[in-house]
Amino acid sequence: MISQTGRRQQWRLWLGLAVLGLCALVGMGLGAIAAPDFSGTVDVLPLNAQLGAQIYLRRCGTCHLALPPETMPAEAWQVLIQDTNHYGATLPPIPRPEMIPLWNYLRTYSRALGADAQIPFRVGRSPFFRILHPRVELPEPVTFGSCSQCHPKATLFNFRELTPEWQHSP
Repeated sequence: MISQTGRRQQWRLWLGLAVLGLCALVGMGLGAIAAPDFSGTVDVLPLNAQLGAQIYLRRCGTCHLALPPETMPAEAWQVLIQDTNHYGATLPPIPRPEMIPLWNYLRTYSRALGADAQIPFRVGRSPFFRILHPRVELPEPVTFGSCSQCHPKATLFNFRELTPEWQHSP
């Protein structure tokens, strides 16, 4: 026979396990909601690049459409992430613990400019953006809103999915 004290201890143990299990389920559910899906990026991201991509999306994609790093040269990204005057908006500096994985991500997935080329700070002037869109008649100027006309899930950082008229284009 179990004493009254033993029953209370068993009850506390089971209650504690139930609360712990519930917390784990809620945590897994919230983690699944908060984790971005990088399957639609231009280049598929391995796990070691996803932290930098998450920082990029949080830092840049909350105010405007986050462009894939492949669309701009590394030299432009390097200036953009360090400049606190961002196209007329004053931004707080990015702290070093975030800057390192952010820069590693942008540097890895962007391309370097030629030695004598000018750094484009507008996506429409980037040679890499134009290379990624060889048969597209781009609007002038190219804006963030232009992207969603062909990439319906661009706001979700999915640039692989295209509108029906572009799905089977060569």
